[in-house]
Amino acid sequence: MSGRQFGRRELPPTPVATLDELIEVARRFGRDPEFSRGGGGNASAKEDGVLYIKPSGVALATLTAGDLVPLDMEPLLALLHSGDAAADDAAADAEGEAAGAGGDPVMRTAMAARLADAGGRRPSVELLFHAFLPERFVLHTHPIEINAVTCNSHGAALAGRLFGDRALWVPYTDPGLPLARAIVEARRAYVERTGRPAPAVTLMQNHGLIVGGNSAAEIDERSTWLVETVRATMDRVTAAPTASPAAESAQAGVDPARARTLVDVIAPSLRGLLARGDALPVVTFDDAPLAASFTATPAGRGVVLGGPLTPDQIVYTGSWPLLLDVPEDVAPDDVPSLLRERLAELVAEHGTPPIVVVVPGLGLFAAGDTWDQANTARHVYRDALRVAEGALFLGGVRALADAERTFIEAWEAEAYRRGVAAGDAGTGRFAGKVALVTGAAQGFGLAIAADLVAQGGHVVLADLNAALAESNARDLEARHGPGRASAVAMNVMDEQSVADGLHATVVRYGGLDVLVSNAGVLRAGGVTSQPLAEFDLVTKVNYRGYFLGVRFAAPIMARQHRAKPDQWSDIIEINSKSGLAGSSRNSAYAGSKFGGIGLTQSFALELVGDGIKVNAICPGNFFDGPLWADPENGLFVQYLREGKVPGAKTLDDVRHFYEARVPMGRGCMPADVLEALYYLIAQRYETGQALPVTGGQVMLS
Repeated sequence: MSGRQFGRRELPPTPVATLDELIEVARRFGRDPEFSRGGGGNASAKEDGVLYIKPSGVALATLTAGDLVPLDMEPLLALLHSGDAAADDAAADAEGEAAGAGGDPVMRTAMAARLADAGGRRPSVELLFHAFLPERFVLHTHPIEINAVTCNSHGAALAGRLFGDRALWVPYTDPGLPLARAIVEARRAYVERTGRPAPAVTLMQNHGLIVGGNSAAEIDERSTWLVETVRATMDRVTAAPTASPAAESAQAGVDPARARTLVDVIAPSLRGLLARGDALPVVTFDDAPLAASFTATPAGRGVVLGGPLTPDQIVYTGSWPLLLDVPEDVAPDDVPSLLRERLAELVAEHGTPPIVVVVPGLGLFAAGDTWDQANTARHVYRDALRVAEGALFLGGVRALADAERTFIEAWEAEAYRRGVAAGDAGTGRFAGKVALVTGAAQGFGLAIAADLVAQGGHVVLADLNAALAESNARDLEARHGPGRASAVAMNVMDEQSVADGLHATVVRYGGLDVLVSNAGVLRAGGVTSQPLAEFDLVTKVNYRGYFLGVRFAAPIMARQHRAKPDQWSDIIEINSKSGLAGSSRNSAYAGSKFGGIGLTQSFALELVGDGIKVNAICPGNFFDGPLWADPENGLFVQYLREGKVPGAKTLDDVRHFYEARVPMGRGCMPADVLEALYYLIAQRYETGQALPVTGGQVMLS
């Protein structure tokens, strides 16, 4: 098919086979974390004078043919080989400025060279060498092993020893037009020196790898050869008996119990200290050996303090992480003040707060507006540590020079890519918040968790049925994005299980804004006939479980509040109308729920000074949920068996009896509870309350 004219020429018929092959290569390498992270890397194909290239900020791993931006190659090559930056090109200026290309000559030219509407997407500013290189396909990635060579202090010589004339070395050059022209010059010099065509492999110092090929197979073969060559060399070096700088003695690892406590203290404090507005960031933790042990060596500390190695590192992790030493004689409760002091020093020195905080011997913390963003920063920084460790084994590390670094920091094209890569931080009534919902594998709990995610939050589904909670969390992630939901196995009756679940929440998200204590059971029975084991079970789940959840959630919330005093958190118990009025032949349940309201009022008084509001929601009967409708052990079955409804012969008789007792004529639904929940979170001047949501069945007096 033929596309409408959008730029300087008409888009020729779509080369379906070529684009399919390009997408297959891009996705395969984009999904391999050894080659690409986040939106880093680029891929292109050329046919009939058209360059089809990945947009800036779109990940290789998810690239589709519809994402590709088709560009007329003629003006791109004219810019590359011209003596100026085509700044006088009025058409390029007009369209480029309209598309937000700013003053960058590459972007102005590219936006004018588009042959189809890109839907607001911009091609990568590195598009010029994609257009210039002769191979049909061009893949640009940042492989960890290869960057151990490109970020090496002796990189050019090392590349020569490893790859000979099969790879072209390009000294570090600012991205965009300067880098493209540097590649052109390096290829010209190679041809002049050797009399042979320039190789299809280009190594860019402190940047990454370019591989060209006329087929996917050629891209694969060349990429595999490069990586295996470096790996073989690395294996020989690391097997040698001589010590390398990367293996210098490190301080002893932090005691596991102290390490857990430090994580539970540092992560929530960071959420408060790094907050830029009302919402706290997500902070995720990594205690992999590179993050904990390598950074505790003198060489590792030098890497952390020495500045970024590549442009991608700057884009995703910032230039300057915080290196936070926590001496053994510093008590955990004193760490937040130390953290605040060190953060202030870093901001004073570099002008911006960190994205990554490294604690030698413990690990690293990475922050972002979403878990996906924080997790990408975590992986990119850990990859940088791997690159540095490899470079040390192979001779030494070369960080970006100050001028090279500051160019990237200020470059509009990278600011654009950073913004696109950040994605949607989430919108909705729960945007920017983290919640843990107990009993979230099904019923009210699952409905609450699902809506909190849909409304922009990050939610932990905690349940004794870990497999079902995990399955539902994966489904929510598939619908709303990576990391937006997760699951933990939690027995709310068990102190260690609850403690572990809250700690896992801190490790993954950095803290907690809302605890929804929803887990509950009901066993109907008269006071003279109900087995004691059933009474104890109901009490332990409904009453003790609420107590334990608050015991371990409150300190997390309090640390966030101390770091950011205007930040409040919420604890909300999903109680019951049976917590407001007695229930015949249901004393265990009603008693536990009455007790829950007592806990709510007491917790509210105790925790208000820590910036925590504590309230309860008292729903009417959720007739369609498993508590009532389960065919084997639901309340309809139990009440029919217990004879609680006089004259009832069937389950429908029992249901109609209870529906008739509600002035609004129906049972409570999850949407009703959610409205109450959002109200309590939004209400800044209410704590210690039990809010009925009963359709008028129970009214406060």
